[in-house]
Parts: sequence; C-alpha cells; structure tokens
Amino acid sequence: MKITSGSISGNSTLVGESRDSATEFHVRTRPDTLQSKKGTLGDEMACASNYFALVAKPNWRLLQYRVDMSPDIDHTGVRKALLYHHKATLPKFMFDGTVLFTTTRLNPNDAPIVLTSTREHDKATVTITIKLVGEVQPTDYHYMQFFNIVLRSAMEKMQLELIRRNYYDPKASITLGQYKLELWPGYVTSIRQHESQILLCCEISHKILRTDTVLDQIEEVHKRTGGAGSFHASVEKALLGAIVITRYNNKTYRIDEIDWNKHPTDEFEGRNNEKMSYQKYYTERYNRSIRDPKQPLIVSMPKVRDERGGVSGPIYLIPELCNMTGLSEEQRANFQLMKALGDYTRQDPKKRCETLKKFSERINTNQEIQTELTAWNLQFSRDLEQFRARILPPEVILGSGSSKATYQLENADWGTCFRKWNSFSVQSCTKWAVVCASRDEAATKEFITSLTKVAPSLGMTMNKPKMFPLPDNRPASYIQALDRVIECNPSIVMVVVPNNKGDHYAAVKKKCCLEKPVPSQVVTATVLSKPKGLMSVATKVAVQMNCKLGGEPWAVKIPLTDTMVIGYDTYHDTSQKGRSVGAVVASMNSTFTKYLSVANLHTNPAQELNDNMCPAIAKALRKYAEINGNLPARIIMYRDGVGDGQIPYVMEHEIAAIQNCFRAAGLTDDQLLFTYIIVSKRINTRFFTGTKPGQYGNPNSGTVVDDVVTLPERYDFFLISQSVRQGTVNPTSYNV
Repeated sequence: MKITSGSISGNSTLVGESRDSATEFHVRTRPDTLQSKKGTLGDEMACASNYFALVAKPNWRLLQYRVDMSPDIDHTGVRKALLYHHKATLPKFMFDGTVLFTTTRLNPNDAPIVLTSTREHDKATVTITIKLVGEVQPTDYHYMQFFNIVLRSAMEKMQLELIRRNYYDPKASITLGQYKLELWPGYVTSIRQHESQILLCCEISHKILRTDTVLDQIEEVHKRTGGAGSFHASVEKALLGAIVITRYNNKTYRIDEIDWNKHPTDEFEGRNNEKMSYQKYYTERYNRSIRDPKQPLIVSMPKVRDERGGVSGPIYLIPELCNMTGLSEEQRANFQLMKALGDYTRQDPKKRCETLKKFSERINTNQEIQTELTAWNLQFSRDLEQFRARILPPEVILGSGSSKATYQLENADWGTCFRKWNSFSVQSCTKWAVVCASRDEAATKEFITSLTKVAPSLGMTMNKPKMFPLPDNRPASYIQALDRVIECNPSIVMVVVPNNKGDHYAAVKKKCCLEKPVPSQVVTATVLSKPKGLMSVATKVAVQMNCKLGGEPWAVKIPLTDTMVIGYDTYHDTSQKGRSVGAVVASMNSTFTKYLSVANLHTNPAQELNDNMCPAIAKALRKYAEINGNLPARIIMYRDGVGDGQIPYVMEHEIAAIQNCFRAAGLTDDQLLFTYIIVSKRINTRFFTGTKPGQYGNPNSGTVVDDVVTLPERYDFFLISQSVRQGTVNPTSYNV
C-alpha cells in the first residue's frame, strides 16, 4: 500500500482534536470548485522523475498521544529521560516532551496507560499518564514533521555531513588540485505529501569548497592595493555576504562584518567567566595553531535557528581558519576550470539516474536504516516514480509577410532562420554612433561591416555610424565621450568595452539609462577580437538593436484578446543586506511584443508593495489605455522571487493590494479576469524520458507535468521551456 492523502485507513476515528489539525499546514491555493487540474492538449509520453515513493503496511496510521506527569515537570530533558526508562516495553515512538507519536496502538481499547519512573536527583516516584489524542491527519503539521525526522535520521545513518540544510559525503570528495578546489558530492532531499502519496525528492548536489582561506583573500587584496586607503573597503567588497566553512567543525557562516580592531590575541569571557584569548581557545579546543596574530576577526551574526539554540551575540571567527566556499568571479570566468567542474556537476540523465539509484540502494541496504524503517512499518521504493506527462506541439514563430519558423521537438533552436528573416516590425538605424578605445578600433570597424551586411537580411536599414575613438579605456574616458556623443542626438549608441568585468558596463548604463536617456548597445572587445562566428554575433546584436529602437523581431500567435501580461521579480543584494530591487514589466499590445518596464529599490515587503509594485502596475494600466484606447479585460501576472514561506503573505497582502490597484484604475472585479501565477525556477524536481535504466534522456521543451508529483493543495504544473545540450534540463514550476 502507498501512503495516500485523506484518511489512511478506513476504520479509524479521531478521538480528540490534535493541536494543529484544524489549521492546514500548507497554504491552499487550489480552488475548491476544481475537480481535476490535468490538461488534455498535446501527446502523452512516459516520464520518470527524481522521486521515490514511501510505501507503508496496510492500515498504516500515525497516532498521537498526550503525556502527563505527576508531580509536574517542566524540564523537557528530564521528561524525555523518565519516559525513555520504558523504551523496552513500549513500541517504537517519538517524544518531544509533551506529545508522543507512534504507529502502533498502545492499548487495544484505547484506555490511558499509567507508568511509573524514579526521578534521578531526588529519587521521587513520578506517575506518567499516556492518553490517546487521535490519528494524525495528512494535512497536520506533525504528520510531515514525523516523516522529515525519519528521513533525517536515515541520512545521518548513511554517515553524511550536514552543511546548512543539505547532506554531503566528505569521504567521496573530489580534489581539483590545480584549481585549489574540493568537491563534496551530496543530496538535497525533501519529503512531502504529493497528489496521492508521500514522495521523497532527491536531487544530486555538490558543495564546492576552496582550499584558500579568508586570510589568503585578505592578503591578495593587500597585494593589489598595497595596503592603501582603499584596502579596508576593497576587502569588505570582496568578502561581505560570502559563505565560509570552518573545517574544524564543518559549519558554515556568512561574513556580515570585518572587525579590524579585534585580533586572535584578544581575550573573551569563557563559560566560567574566565578570560581566554581566541588563539589559546582554538589551540586547546580544536588543536589549531594560528600563525598570524595581527589578522582582523570576521563577524557572523547568528541564524534564527542558532538564536533559538541560545546563541545570542555575534560569532567571531579567525580568517586563517575559515575556508571560502563557492566560486569567485575570476574562477567563474576561467573556462578550463568551469569545464573541469562541469564534468562532475553537470550530470546527464543517464548518469544522474545511476547516482539516484545508488542513493536508493544505500537507503535500502543499510541495516541500521532498515531496522528503523521496519519498526515504523515503512519502506522506501527502490525505483524512480513513473507517470504519464504531455508534450505540447511546437509554436509557430511569425515574422512579417511570409516569414515563418518552427523548430524540431528534440532541439528548440531556431537561430538558423535568421539567415533570411523579415522581422515582425523594423526601425531603421540611420543616425547612430560607436564609442571604442583606439586599440579596439580595427576590430570594431570589421564588426560594423558585418553588422551592415546582416541588417538587410533582417529587413533593417543600417547606415554607417559616426566613430568616436578614445585614447585609453578608463571608464571616465567613456563617460566624457558619451556626453559629447549624446549631444549629437543619435538614435542608438554602441559602446565597445574592454572586458566583461562590469565597471565600464555600469558606468555606460548609468549614463545612458538614468542621466541622459538614449538606447545603448554594449559589446565587449574580447568577443569582437574572435573572427570565428562574428557573423552570428552580428546577427544577434542587430536583432537586439532593432528591439531597443522599438522594432519587433518576431511574434507568436496569441489567441487571447484585450489581455495584459505582467511580470515581476526581485533581486536581493548579498553584500548590502536588506536592500532589494523590484522590477515590473507589462505588455502593451495584442502580440505581447511591446512592454513598459519599471525598476525600483526597496528595503522591506511593505515598501516593495506600496512604493514599487502598485504604482508601477497603475502606470502600466494608464499607458495601456493611452495606447489601446481601453483597459485590458484580462490580466495574467507572473510573479517570481517568492519562496514557499512567503505564499501566505502574497495571498493575504500582495494580491489584495494589486486588486485595489485595478479598482482604482477603473477595473471592477466583474469586468476583469485576473490570474496570478507564482513562478519557481530554483526547484529540485527533475524529469527524464524513458522508463528503464540506460534509456533515460531529457524531455523535450514543451513537456507539461500536472499530476503525481504536483501538490494536492495547489493548482500547479511543471513546464520544460528550454532545450539543453549538456546535463539535465531544469523544469519550471507554476503555481496558479
């Protein structure tokens, strides 16, 4: 039998009310009137995913008992110890100090059980009364908490190391010596009630550990700046917000501050109010010696979980004993390094399914895990969960006139169509300018020749631009040149920057978007200096320039009329905690090819809603009415950047505020059809075609999954919207 939602066995009754059974643990977004969320369009196909079913004995149920003690005892540890005296006579149970969970009835007639224990410190006799509360329902918080504890216990028995929320296997670490990196393979696991059964999701993960320490990073910056005035600021820019790991206890911390006035020789107050230096503490506690007594200390503020555990003040760490995690910008730009990493981290479906099978074997053959699962009357399935998915027919992409394109199902690339393509609508590029450093002038001129060659095939008229060569490539020189260029009133400015480090790009966009608005196209000199594929680059740049001038390169057939599509996303700055950027885009025409966009900074959800999102939507509605002569009859809003924990806030506050915004614009509830969809890209669900090992592949773009692995409380589906050549394709989750 597989554990299903609703009542698990037909004959059990709920004796009392559980603490949380009245309130559902997951927010319900599925309409009560919805019978089935399965769609019908497209062809059916066999599909597997990275889920394993949790299989239980027939009539399996989770029972909750209340435990009372007389005399009354407050200390949870003492309460647990007194009950655990009777471990041998009671069936397998879980006890949190007040509530006991078990899968076996303690008494056939459900009468209370009375036990006695002797308290250690004063030898007093304590009477323990255990009363049945009832069967825990699948919608109850404790129900999923129970399965999460069982899963966590199994992961620990596999001797995996818990880093933040995921488990890694340091014994299977891979060392990339030449790049000073170490890879720990691991698993991201979660267990949850899905459509009709409880499923364990397992995704393959890799923790990237660097062999360089925080002190190495500080010394690197010192070398670069020569310890000048900007040294402290440069170190803070490089390190604040970074996650580090302390190898002596495999714990991770976030760098929130650098205390330049504290050093390892400073003293702190120990447990018994004794003074001790950090240096002495690490030598005695972890047998780690510190070679640089003058290094500053890094400060990490405790996480919420640590605060609950009693950690109150900031945590001081020694840079020399902290290893960096993740990759630096420099490392990400190293092609060879990324390729070497990708060989391990970008697993194709066959390799990924083999790794998942090994995980399943580990759980199902580990004797300790099996003993525990048997005691709970549970078992994990050995096979990946399989079901039917649907694949939608390819879209027809429209240009102007007779230009049409489509793509192969197995490869959604239609870039070859641009060799002869009439754009949906074009803007001519007659008066434009190019700014570049003198040393890149020859490569830039060659690129402009390529651009003028490809433009006619896209239906564009492109005249020769006016060149503005610069004596050097400092960002300040670019800004001065742009001031002169913009005065000439060009329709678009192309700027060739030396590299993709970001300083030049930020300066150019600040000038061309904020200070003196003009369309701008930035290209890096490194791309232009490679003659191979230059025509392909020129085609893509010409398409972008046409868009920026107000042209439309292509469109798709949209059956809906009087419809506006809104997109909203947020970006959180890791170095400046609390500062975020929110951006709204809204379609302005029937083909969804022209958009209005608004971006703003905010520091909290209330400000995001009242100062950013709602005014931006109001502005979009005004503009839509101005262009089309009427307001939309249907609005579909795609909302990114919402975690599961934020859904209640979105339901209660955000949607209500947006609807008020519509009313203020003159759209009444009965006039407007409003659909709000939460989009999640960073998910751990993966899908594979085929049903047998060795046959697994990536599903094609257009694959929709709306059953089995979706959630019963949501109106949700998964869509694969891209094709990949390497690794496993990532689906996107949509929660309507």
